[in-house]
Amino acid sequence: MKDIFDNSFVLKVIWKWRIHLAAAGAAAIIFAAVFSSPFFIEPKFKSEGRLYPANIETYSEESESEQMLEILNSYDIKRRMAETFNLAERYKVAPDDPYYRTKILKKYEDHVDCKKTEYESVEIKVLDTEPQVASDMVDSIISFYNQKVYSVRAKRYAELAETYKRDYDLKVAEVDSLNKRMEVLRKNYGLLSYEIQSEQTSMGYMTALADGAPKSSVEEIKKVMDNLSEKGGEFFMMEKEMQGLLIMRDTLRKRYDKALSYSTQKATFSAVVEEPFPADKKSYPVRWLIVFVSLVATEFLALAIVFVLEKLEITKS
Repeated sequence: MKDIFDNSFVLKVIWKWRIHLAAAGAAAIIFAAVFSSPFFIEPKFKSEGRLYPANIETYSEESESEQMLEILNSYDIKRRMAETFNLAERYKVAPDDPYYRTKILKKYEDHVDCKKTEYESVEIKVLDTEPQVASDMVDSIISFYNQKVYSVRAKRYAELAETYKRDYDLKVAEVDSLNKRMEVLRKNYGLLSYEIQSEQTSMGYMTALADGAPKSSVEEIKKVMDNLSEKGGEFFMMEKEMQGLLIMRDTLRKRYDKALSYSTQKATFSAVVEEPFPADKKSYPVRWLIVFVSLVATEFLALAIVFVLEKLEITKS
């Protein structure tokens, strides 16, 4: 029995069936060309844009571009795109279909691709039957991304501002309460600043005694010293507490103002380095590739059938 995989035998078989193989190949080319034409497969145009994240803060260990990618692929943006461009009609998905959401998301993912590049930028590609729509969809995805980031950022800083405002109000109340207690000591004991008064009173008392000042003046100074001795320590502690409270109050006020400013600040959260534009040449389907694959597959199948027939013939003989 001849080896059907012998080179000479293979060539002989191919030559014997050359007309049939050529006819099968020609038929494959014709059918592939016809069925890949616009009559059967609607051509689609690709538009793409490339952007870098800007003015954003990461919330975990992921990079800024990875965070951008998470937001671009979020359901919220997909839903807005479906509503804005009426994707149910464009993708021929019935709104009353029980699996409407699953199908529309699958169609969206088949037509829209967002991925990170090796240079940490994010690339957005959209396929559509209308080149202008494809370009508009890329623009809208970028716009919706900016709006989404702004919304998340505004909410976050508004909540932060509210927390700072609450803490600030508490510190203001503490300052007012402490100030009232200190005011009592100021009025009743004439205490203004423990460190300054202690130093000046001691010096004044010694000077008055040395200069032979009137008894009334010495007694007045002595009264202040007695007040400092009695309530000075308490007043000193209040002064230190007040200094700490004022620092905390002013710090909270600055943080509140900053958070409030960020919560209302309009900003662009992406730097577009490649603007989308309507394509002038279709990207799908690639007809030559379809024809080539069809030709190779057909010829392979035809050769397999031919070799089976030859083997059967050899076996019979």
